[in-house]
Order: sequence, then C-alpha cells, then structure tokens
Amino acid sequence: MSSTIKESKGEWGSKIGFILACVGSAVGLGNIWKFPYITYENGGGAFVLVYLVAIVVVGLPIIVAEMMIGRHGNQNVYTTFRDLSKNNKFWKLLGVLCLFSAFVILSYYSVVAGWTLDYFWQSLRGEFASMSIEQSGPRFGAFVGNGWKQIFYHSSFMGITGLIVWKGTKGIEKAVTILLPMLGFFVFLIACLSIYKYGSSETVNFLFSSDLSKLTPRSILEAVGHSFFTLSLGMGAMVIYGSYLKKGERLISAGIWIATLDTLIALMACFMMYPIIFGTKMALSSSSSMLFTTLSVHFNALPGGNIVGAIFYLLVAFAALTSTISLLEPVVSFAMDTFNISRNKSTLFSTVIIWLLGVASALSNGAVKFFTDLDVLTRLDYLASNWTLPVGGMLISIFCGFVLSADEKRSELSSFEARVIYPTWNFLIRYVSPILVFIVILNMIGVFSK
Repeated sequence: MSSTIKESKGEWGSKIGFILACVGSAVGLGNIWKFPYITYENGGGAFVLVYLVAIVVVGLPIIVAEMMIGRHGNQNVYTTFRDLSKNNKFWKLLGVLCLFSAFVILSYYSVVAGWTLDYFWQSLRGEFASMSIEQSGPRFGAFVGNGWKQIFYHSSFMGITGLIVWKGTKGIEKAVTILLPMLGFFVFLIACLSIYKYGSSETVNFLFSSDLSKLTPRSILEAVGHSFFTLSLGMGAMVIYGSYLKKGERLISAGIWIATLDTLIALMACFMMYPIIFGTKMALSSSSSMLFTTLSVHFNALPGGNIVGAIFYLLVAFAALTSTISLLEPVVSFAMDTFNISRNKSTLFSTVIIWLLGVASALSNGAVKFFTDLDVLTRLDYLASNWTLPVGGMLISIFCGFVLSADEKRSELSSFEARVIYPTWNFLIRYVSPILVFIVILNMIGVFSK
C-alpha cells in the first residue's frame, strides 16, 4: 500500500485512544438493553458466570485475532484478506462478507439510533411526565410510522457519524475519548438513582447468586452467542482498527481491556435497569422498542423526572454513535483504497450510499406500505445477526488459526505474549472459538429446537 494512502488513513495517537475506540465499537444497544434482558430471561447469576467464561474462550480470542489480522495486513479489510491469503478466492469473499455486514448493519442501526434523538428531546420537554404505560406504545407506533421524522432522524445520525469519520483516526479518537467517559458516568448516575428509588438487594442477589440449576443448554448457547456479538466481531471493525495500531502495542492486553470494559458497562446497565424492573414488576420484551415505550415512562418516575429520561436517551445515543462510527470506518477505508480517493470523498460517498439503503428501513415501520410489507429493518437485522456476523466471526477465527503462519501470529505479539500466552490463545482460536460459534449459528437458526 502506498505511503500516501496510509498517511491519509492515519494512526491511533495512543493505546488508550485505540482501546476506547474498540470499546466504543463494542458498546451499544446490546449492552444497554439486550444483556440485561437476556440475563433476566436466563436466571441471572449462573448465566452471568457462563457469559464471563464465554468471553474468555470465544470473544477475547476472536477480538485478538481480528486486531492481529488487521495490523499484520495493514490495509483495508478486503485487501487484507486478499493479500494475507495470497489472493485466495474464498478468503477474498470473507473480506467482502465483513464489508457487507458493516454496510447493512449501519443502514438500519442508524434508524434505531435516530429514535434516541427524538426521545431525548421529548424527555427534555417533559412529554412523558404525564404519560401512562398504556399510552407509551401507541405514541411510539405513531412516531416510527411518521416517514418524515424517521428520515430526518436517520439522516441526522448518519450525518453526525460521517462528520466524525471524515476526520479520520483523530476524529474517531477525539470523539470516543469524550463520549465513552460520559456514557460510563451517565450509566453510573442512573444506576444510582434507580437504586435510590427502588433499592439494590434484589438486583445483587439476582446477578451474583449462581444457581446452576437454572441453566439450560439453550441459555448456555445464548451466553456464548452474546459473548461474540457484544464485542462487534465479524464485521471487520476490529480488523480496520487494528490496522491503525502501532507495532509494539500489546494485542492480548488490549483485548483484555476491551472485553473487561465492555462487560463492566453491561453489568452497570443491569444495575440501571433491574431496580426498575423489580420495583415496578415491569413486563419485559426482547425488542429494543421497550427502550422507547414502558421505560420512557418509568425513567420519568425516578428523582429528576424528565432530566433523567433525557440523560438516559442521550447515553443510548452516545452508545449507538460509538458503534456507528466503527461500522462506517471499514467501508470508508475500502472505498479510499479501491477508488484511490481522499478520505473526504470516500466518507461522503459511503455515507450517502448507506443512507439510501437506510431509508428503506426508516420507512418500514408503517410509513410506507411497500417497505412495511417487506419488513426491511427486521429482515436486515435477521440477516446480519443470524448469518453474516456469526459466519464472518467463525471464518475469521479459522483464517487466523490456520491460514496465518505461527511466525506471522507471533510477530504481532510481545515477547511475553508470544512465549507464555500464545499456545493457549492459538488453541482457542483454532478449535474452541470456531466450533462454539458454529454451534451458536445452528442454535439461532433453530436446528436444536426441531
């Protein structure tokens, strides 16, 4: 790759900036809502224990593998897999799959992320203060069915994401060093208010009492699956972020930091949600729309009312933004290299194309019958969550385990990591991680329920 292109992409200014960017990529709606929900559904402490083990044997090995591949290839996602595989046709398709995943997910994720902007503004104005639980659902339905609002907020979120990525690694690093600490502070603040209002004893008992009898084979597979999805693996974000990391920085220690901080935020989100859930006997749903229906009312019941609600939706927006940044960056990097254009042009081109696909998702919740009948947003989410992401992650682990040579892998590790940790990590990435992800894929498509 030419030096001019590498300079236009840039490099992380510090290891802390790199770690925060990766944590920002990982932290999103999966931490704020999905982890508390699936933990609640699967019995609490025992599920958390299995999840933590799965992070170590599945999530952490693959995140290190993605960063290793990225730094060793030192190019965009597609070119990295093409060159490291010596132009192998199959492995080139893996690069295409990663880019496709990032492209598709960002197109609909920005729609959902845009909802937070409206709910932030409406909470700030006190719109939910006098609203009942029964009124919150129809209000949300009317909102997502308003085509002009959906396009406006989708466009706003894509525009903010594009402006940050436009500035390259410096822009991304600056954004995450502001957003991540604020996000952590807001989660902690609302957790404290929830505990103050409803108490914490039930939450503590639920999260940290490991009753293994509550575990089922399906809940174990769900824990393994979420340990993979929570770290934003399989879509090339960590590959491209790794390509901007300086030689000499320890990959395994960075991976441990990323996994630890991501898990910490997910657990803090439980302390934010569970006191409300236990205190109000709230009925739960797996859908992220719950963030915008019953929770909009319950957060206004906390001390501070509408301000707390506004802060909650602002933190969800921050979590979503750090994720959308990492989804856009692999696409921008690919366009820069493929068409030999500047970052500015590549960002504009990529943002507009993804925005256009996102319009279909924005209009698929009742605004336009054609897109609603196609159920575009739900179908794209199913495609990414059940197929492209897990298949991509599984293939990345196989690629790193069997295509990269031992010397290539060791060359990206520090002497201590190469000598002491490498044998265990290499065994996990070759045999344990890909097999478990494959079993998760079978579980998600319903093989074990037949």
